[in-house]
Amino acid sequence: MTLREEQERIESAVRHSLAHVREDPWLAQRILANAKGEEPVKRKRSAALVLVIVLGLALMGTAYAVFSSQVAEFFSRHWNQELGESLQEGKIAQIGESVTIGDVVFTLDEIVYRDRALYGLGTARPLRDGDVIVPFDLGDDPECFQASDEAKALVEKAAISGGRLLVTYSMPRKIGVDDGTLLTPGCVGYYDIANGDGSVTFSFEASDGFAISEGTSYQIQMESCTEQIDPSGAIVEGSRLRADWTVSCMPVFMTEPASQASDRPVTIENRDGYELVTPVQYQETGILPIYQAVETDFSSTVDPVWFNRTGIAAGIGTDEIRFTDHAILNPASEALFYYEFTDDNYTEAPSNIIVDRAWVREWSGHRGEFSLDRTELTGITLSEAQAQAEAMMARLGIDSNDYVCVEALDLSLERIRTMGAIWEQAIVDGELLVDDDYQPYDYASIPATEEGYYLKYFPLGIDTSPAGGRHSVIFYVTSRGIVYAAVRNAFTRGEILSTPEALITPDAAIARLAEVLSRSLSWNDRNIQAIQQAALTYEAVRADNKADGMVFVPVWMILYQDESAVKSDSFCYALINAVDGTLIDASFR
Repeated sequence: MTLREEQERIESAVRHSLAHVREDPWLAQRILANAKGEEPVKRKRSAALVLVIVLGLALMGTAYAVFSSQVAEFFSRHWNQELGESLQEGKIAQIGESVTIGDVVFTLDEIVYRDRALYGLGTARPLRDGDVIVPFDLGDDPECFQASDEAKALVEKAAISGGRLLVTYSMPRKIGVDDGTLLTPGCVGYYDIANGDGSVTFSFEASDGFAISEGTSYQIQMESCTEQIDPSGAIVEGSRLRADWTVSCMPVFMTEPASQASDRPVTIENRDGYELVTPVQYQETGILPIYQAVETDFSSTVDPVWFNRTGIAAGIGTDEIRFTDHAILNPASEALFYYEFTDDNYTEAPSNIIVDRAWVREWSGHRGEFSLDRTELTGITLSEAQAQAEAMMARLGIDSNDYVCVEALDLSLERIRTMGAIWEQAIVDGELLVDDDYQPYDYASIPATEEGYYLKYFPLGIDTSPAGGRHSVIFYVTSRGIVYAAVRNAFTRGEILSTPEALITPDAAIARLAEVLSRSLSWNDRNIQAIQQAALTYEAVRADNKADGMVFVPVWMILYQDESAVKSDSFCYALINAVDGTLIDASFR
């Protein structure tokens, strides 16, 4: 029997042994010390917790990917659906910070604040191949460990891989609000599950009426510990290692409260023969503020593990980070790109092939032929894909309230092959130039697990240049997560600096454009033939006082056709400052 067959036999046995168990793990509440300086009391095991190592889940590796809230997903699955739905209404912070203790890496992935309580989820991963981490509630009592079928399976798994058995726990010890005093929460509950790759997913809830309250930021002092046990469950003397580490986060609402006005939605109406696009805030108040524009620097803020957890092979600290599975992350100051490859020769992985072929509708006139058709594909739904995309935007420091998903395209195997056929025919017809040694791709070899959603986000839904050039987010999301990313976000909104008394009207902006055109393009008589759209959005420009740096000002983006554009069935654009009427940029400049 091969090693893999033996591992599958063990995992199958565990799944069958737990088939009768009804999941009800959460969390016999652990009372931590309220008295100042007192150590936590000994944790008494709940029998229900011991019964819940479901290795069948863990065949995926790490059991939980990044959704709108992986915390809400976890609690919904392992506690009850009502709690999970409640947490979706809370404030979320994507963390991604890690600490290494001995041969274990502890990563706190996400925090959710809801109703004076903090809920968290993270992962403990062994650094040494073959080591197996045992959930704390299974491994802290030798008597229960020896009687557990799940523990026996983990012991055998470690024996086959030649690794050690490590027991870990990770939970909040003290919590601060808005940089206030760190206090010990009165009540902390925790629950861990084992994953098939030897890691453990840990979760916790911390709540009480005084240590945790509504705030802008939270400081969480985590206590993490690892120790080795032998196959009988006894602690190996001298193996215990522990550390405290602190993370700070600023949770934001996952879904905007209904009571708060939002400038994210836009409305589209017809006005004098053209399309008028304006945000809700402008419709309600007739004005938009001016914001500080904060320069982006992905090269210094992005953690590569957000995109790929296989490990970094080379390039850390550079603009080309290579992972052990041959994927590449290119972080720059205002842009970021992530691609998958199958080897170091840049052989495209199926995800890259799919994205390339998806672009076929952009350059070959097929855009109108492909629209959203299916909201559920193999292993992923549209809502899950969008939630993962927007969670990643939050990690990258991009406020998704400033962006709208302007396109969501389902890429099923059938559609992938259809687009691939168009791509190959374009090569035959000479519309697409390739190297002489190019070989047609076997699209039938792409597995169903590569199905996913191609998502495109633009500021306030305005799908055109220059907003699409300097500020755009494109992801391809499959059941494996985000497998392709092209992010351009030169600036993010900072604080409100001022609010103008009034903005010029769209008709005034169009008149201003006509005036500029009459002066600067009289040599070619390219006058406005038709206005297609006037959209109120934001653009980063220098502040009136240049020493103040860059600001986001409201602008009218005018899409129009001149004589040349009419002939080619294309559009020109111009950006008119909505505060003072000056021309910021245009396609004719």
